[in-house]
Amino acid sequence: MSPDALEIREDFPILRRRIGDDQLVYLDNAATTQTPTQVYDVFEEFYTEYNANVHRGIHALSHEASVAYEQAHDRVADFLGAEGRAEIVFTKNTTESINLVANGLRNELSAGDEIVLTEMEHHASLVTWQQIAKQTGASVRYVPVTETGHLDMDRAAELVTEDTAIVSVAHVSNVLGTVNPVERLADLAHDNDAYILVDGAQSAPNRPIDVRELDADFFAFSGHKLAGPTGIGGLYGKRHVLEALEPFLFGGEMIRHVTLTNASWNELPWKFEAGTPPIAEGIALAAAIDYLEDIGMDAVRDHENELAQYALEQFADREFVQTYGPDVGEERTGLVSFNVDGVHGHDLSSLLNDEGIAIRAGDHCTQPLHDVLDVPGSARASFYIYNTKAEIDKLLAVVDEARERLPGYLQSDRYHDAIYDHYRNPRHGGGVADPTFTKSSEETTCGDEGEFHLSIDADGTIESLGFESQSCAVSQAVASILSEQLEGEAIEAVAELDGYVTDTLDDRFPAIRRDCVVGPEKVIREGAREYVDAAH
Repeated sequence: MSPDALEIREDFPILRRRIGDDQLVYLDNAATTQTPTQVYDVFEEFYTEYNANVHRGIHALSHEASVAYEQAHDRVADFLGAEGRAEIVFTKNTTESINLVANGLRNELSAGDEIVLTEMEHHASLVTWQQIAKQTGASVRYVPVTETGHLDMDRAAELVTEDTAIVSVAHVSNVLGTVNPVERLADLAHDNDAYILVDGAQSAPNRPIDVRELDADFFAFSGHKLAGPTGIGGLYGKRHVLEALEPFLFGGEMIRHVTLTNASWNELPWKFEAGTPPIAEGIALAAAIDYLEDIGMDAVRDHENELAQYALEQFADREFVQTYGPDVGEERTGLVSFNVDGVHGHDLSSLLNDEGIAIRAGDHCTQPLHDVLDVPGSARASFYIYNTKAEIDKLLAVVDEARERLPGYLQSDRYHDAIYDHYRNPRHGGGVADPTFTKSSEETTCGDEGEFHLSIDADGTIESLGFESQSCAVSQAVASILSEQLEGEAIEAVAELDGYVTDTLDDRFPAIRRDCVVGPEKVIREGAREYVDAAH
């Protein structure tokens, strides 16, 4: 039975907020969900009634805080299907949970060992294991993503071998919405005596989870994506695996006995919770789980899927929209990533924001996956228990008009006239023949992609400057402004640019587009500095 979204919305006061003249439509839930009153009331109760450190005081407040904090572990264990609190470690977030495992296994890895990831991994997993591999001599292998947005399981069977030490996989892709067959990957890993870590950041919030049924050795998740507070996440680990794992952080609470020359570790899970933990956040996390389970995780999953399928069906009728991931009718979670022909995701997000609609635009911490998709970034609408089809209709109305509305948006009095001028008539677009050096913006995290080409005279002045760009309209206009105005300038002066663009534009641009405005200046300044440093 689908939950009553309209009734549920009453528990989320932020959804009554207006952005300008418009009612907030919050469709950025894959990044962070909103929090109901039943959860944030826990903070007031904690700080007004029993605020104290846990496990450290023989007094009523400390005892009450300790009991509530421990019971929160029990609640999470039950939610995930773990055997008990010993298998649940509280962390800051999914990223810290993955780092805890990776650093705990570091001493077990060496040259010849292999770490198997997928091309759809979030940077929280991919970068962590990439760096651990560099430090240990292990190698990283990647299960490919097919054209339909699924994992190539035939290739996975070839990649997971007796040399595999760990398989780390996203349960659900935060871009494609794909629900991955982690049970089959767990079988592959265990058949080769390897561990499997499941990144559950996008699955724990929206579907029933049973870690024993998944046969996961580790399962990581974040509280802020499942109606809980920020600053709290969790790691499930099989008890015998956690007992053998080395701690990631050291200090108080995680110790049993300390001398001047040695220390021994506390029992699970406290062995991995060094220092004062996120007490109120942990208790509030348990309240968020209570809230979701009162609705029913099957109902949460079904509601998200209904909204995602509706959005996909509507986008499929629009030839100017490209979506990514499993097609209409296939299993997926409640998100849809897409691009609109001729409108960069940042520009679309701005147009939507003008109507009070919040989505995400960029690479969503999955730059390698967007490379596989051959796009610099995407827009993403993601849904939760309080969203409705009517809100998706509002999104679609802006998408339908985006290409026609973009010029007027850039021509509005919110922007300096130069932005619209250079958007309509870009200068120096295209590359420079035989440039002295090029500097790419592909390293940026925002989903912009472009490149400056510079030719430098013998006296150090810029003879010619051009750019190529797949960036948003604002960044392309700024790149055009820079290419026109910096020609003839000394490269050393360009290396010292600081606020040049914002001064040129008299700070006339929306605050939410600041990164789009200052980004190109940062890119060309870094390129100039690298050139000057190399010349010296």
